[in-house]
Amino acid sequence: MELIDEDGNLFGAVNVIDALVIVLALAVVVAGIAVVGVLGTGDDPEETAIETQYATIDVGTQSIATAESITAGDEMTTGDERLSITDVYATRTSSDTADVTVRTEVAASQHENGTVTFNDGQFATGQNVSIQTDEYDVTGSIDAVEANTTALSTTETAVLFEDTVDRETAEQIRAGNESAVGNDTAATLESASIHPIGDDQYRVTAGATLTTLQGEDDVRYGKHLVEPGATIPFATDSYTLEPTILETGTTDEPGEATTTTVELDLNGLSDREASLFEPGLTETAGGETWATVTDVDREPATVVVEAEDGTLNEQTHPTKDDVTLTVELETRETDLGTEFKGEKLRTGDTIYFDFGVTTVEERAWIVD
Repeated sequence: MELIDEDGNLFGAVNVIDALVIVLALAVVVAGIAVVGVLGTGDDPEETAIETQYATIDVGTQSIATAESITAGDEMTTGDERLSITDVYATRTSSDTADVTVRTEVAASQHENGTVTFNDGQFATGQNVSIQTDEYDVTGSIDAVEANTTALSTTETAVLFEDTVDRETAEQIRAGNESAVGNDTAATLESASIHPIGDDQYRVTAGATLTTLQGEDDVRYGKHLVEPGATIPFATDSYTLEPTILETGTTDEPGEATTTTVELDLNGLSDREASLFEPGLTETAGGETWATVTDVDREPATVVVEAEDGTLNEQTHPTKDDVTLTVELETRETDLGTEFKGEKLRTGDTIYFDFGVTTVEERAWIVD
C-alpha cells in the first residue's frame, strides 16, 4: 500500500493536511499540560488564616498634637486584617513632643509556613508597622508580640532627681506640677527645692511620682531607664527639665531638716554696698526661705599706709567698711554630714547667696 495515494490521503484514509493539523493540536495540548505542571495554575497553594495577636509598638517621638490624637479604641482595617489600639502610654519629652507606646490587638494573616503578615508586611518583633487613621499616620517598631493581654504593664515609681536651670525656669517649678499628654498624667512633682547657686543658675532638687513601664528586667519612663544616675525628661507646657536621678523609691530629700549658723566676712565695701545688709534680709527661692541674715557687724575698713620714715601703719579707711554677716541656713543633716543647697557644707566653703537686693559669693565659717 502506498504511503500517500494519488488523492493525498495518508495510508489511503486520512488527508495529509488534516493529519498535520491533528498532530499540531496534540503538540499544543501536550505542551500546555507540561507548562501547567511546572508553573501551576497561578493560584497561591499556601492557605492563610486570620488570627488575633497582641503587640506592643513603640511609636517613637511625636508632636503633642499627634500624641494626644492616639487613643485607645482607634482602629485600622486593611482587607480582612484589623489593628485596634487597646492601651496608650505617653511621656512628655518637651513642651512640644512626647514618646508614645501603644498596645494593639491585631487580626493578622497567619501563613502555613509560620509567618505572620499585616498590611503586606511581616508582623514580628523588630519589624516596623504603619498605623493609619483619619487623625494620624505614624510608623512604629514592634517591641513584642504575644498571644494575650490587651493592657501595657505599668507601675508607679518614686524618684528623687536634680537639675540646674535658669531663673525663668526656676520661677515656674513648684510641687504639684504635672507632666501630662492630654488628660493622661505621666509624672507629678511631689516636692521641689530651688536653690540659687550662681548668676542666673538654680539647683532644683525634686521628688516625683512617675508612671513607668514595667519590663522583665528593668523599669522605664518612656524610653529612659529609671535608676540612679540616669537622666529622664520632666516636661510641662511651659518648661522642660532633664534631671539626673539621685534615688529611686523615695521622693524625699535625704536626712533631717535642721539649721546651721555661719559667718561671712565682706571686706572693703563702699558705704552704698554695706548699707544693703541688715538683719532680716533673706534668700528666698521657690517659695521657700533658705538663708536669713540675723546680725550685721559693720566697722570702718583698715588700710596699711607707709609713713615717710618707711614704717607701716594701719589706718582707718576713709570710705570703705568691713562687714561681718551672721546668717542662719536651712540645712539638712545626713549620714554624710551637713548639706546646704544639696551639697555638703564644710567650714570655709564658698557659698553663693542671692539676697534679692544684692548677691554674695564668699567663704562661710560655721559657728553653730
